[in-house]
Amino acid sequence: MTTERTLHQLTDEGRRLVGQSFLKGETSLSDEDVAEYVEPLAGDQTADLDYIDSRVEEVLTEYSEFDTAIDGALAKDIHQGLDITRRTAGNPGLWHWLAVVRYPDLVRYRWEYRSEEAMREKFLGAGSDLYSNAIHRLWWIAELTSQGDNYEITNAVFANQTMVNKVFDRWFARYRPAVIAMCDELADEPSRVIDDVTRRFNHTLTNVQLEALSERDARQLIQRLINEAK
Repeated sequence: MTTERTLHQLTDEGRRLVGQSFLKGETSLSDEDVAEYVEPLAGDQTADLDYIDSRVEEVLTEYSEFDTAIDGALAKDIHQGLDITRRTAGNPGLWHWLAVVRYPDLVRYRWEYRSEEAMREKFLGAGSDLYSNAIHRLWWIAELTSQGDNYEITNAVFANQTMVNKVFDRWFARYRPAVIAMCDELADEPSRVIDDVTRRFNHTLTNVQLEALSERDARQLIQRLINEAK
């Protein structure tokens, strides 16, 4: 039986709790530490966090530390467990709470500490940057590539880290028709072509209005760019 849990957000003041020792995993935050900096989302929104908890626990057991395959193993589960609107997903405080308070062990297990700046982004990124926050990125990539209960394109994306890096670190990544066309057309292409096509497509958008492109238009443009890249 599904048990819905209340979703919360970490307040802006709560961000100061995330110091270097926390980022390195040398210290943790207790419920008492964060209590005054956590508040329910407006409307008392809920999600199946118990399901996500169980899947995170399974993945931490099944995969090695820093394995990029962790992303693909959890994206669908996080997307389905967090049955939220895009408007709610646009609230950075939600993702800060999930990363800092609810699943800090997952963030540290997936991402090796290389610098304070890079690790801080994995905990406290979000907003307009799809690629930053460790959990935010999984939900948004699944949101933009899934079609109902069909996560075929989502799985294909996460099976290719070049695709994840080059498509979802671009500003066009929030426009679903372009994302679907890009991921579908580039699915079987080598990293060199993916890199070149995403760069060229991004440059083309300086002269073409992204929102004016249908999925068909985007697909035709991408096919042409693939031919040129080859």
